[in-house]
Amino acid sequence: MEQAMFVSNTAVSEASKTMANCQAYALLEFDKNQPVVIEEIIENPRFGDIDKVVEQRLKDLGFLPNTALRIVAKGLFGKPPYAVQLASGVQFSLRMDELKKIRCRAL
Repeated sequence: MEQAMFVSNTAVSEASKTMANCQAYALLEFDKNQPVVIEEIIENPRFGDIDKVVEQRLKDLGFLPNTALRIVAKGLFGKPPYAVQLASGVQFSLRMDELKKIRCRAL
C-alpha cells in the first residue's frame, strides 16, 4: 500500500506560518508527488461570468486554504489534466484552468 505523503494539520499550520516569505505558485507549476499546501483560490478570467461558481465548487470539494495536497498523476507528456489528492485521501482530476486558480506553497 502506498505510504501517505501528508503531514498533520498542525504541521501544515506551522509550515504555513514559517513560509510567510515564500512565493505561492499555481498548482500547475508543481512536480508530481511534491507535497504542497493551498494558499488561496484566485480569479481566472478564462471562466468569465462563472468564475465565482467554479471557485465555490472547488471550495465545496475541499480545496481550502491550509489544506495539504499533491499531484498524483499528470496527463500525456506531463500536460493537464492532473490527478490531485487532498490530505483526506480523496482524489480529483483538474483541468489546466482549474489548476491555475489554486495557488499553493511547497512544504
